[in-house]
Amino acid sequence: MTDAITYDVVVIGAGPVGENVADRARAAGLSAAIVESELVGGECSYWACMPSKALLRPVIARADARRVPGLRDSVQGALDVSAVLAHRDDYTSHWKDDGQVGWLEGVGVDLHRGHGRIAGPREVTVTGTDGTTRTLRAR
Repeated sequence: MTDAITYDVVVIGAGPVGENVADRARAAGLSAAIVESELVGGECSYWACMPSKALLRPVIARADARRVPGLRDSVQGALDVSAVLAHRDDYTSHWKDDGQVGWLEGVGVDLHRGHGRIAGPREVTVTGTDGTTRTLRAR
């Protein structure tokens, strides 16, 4: 284990709430680190909210169009499932978090990839995918 890295704020989880907490800390002039074991943006961006909406919206839009006089006849044929799935993949940036990582870097938040665990008062241990550990401390 290396020496601890100290920040004003250490956030575990880079979902929407974690991103906002880290951003607000930086906006207040505090140093901030965020720990994430998967993708920056969290479950909503990659597995729940956004991909489900990207799949549902085309089906709903098609059904709505079929109920509108003058559009009904224009909406023909089967739904293009491959196109809908490609739309979902675009919505989720093909499960790459480069854009959100770039945003963190831009606002000055340090990203630590790995599983974060509260190890004690003001102390978080981060275990990387390679098994290495590092300690982050909050002031």
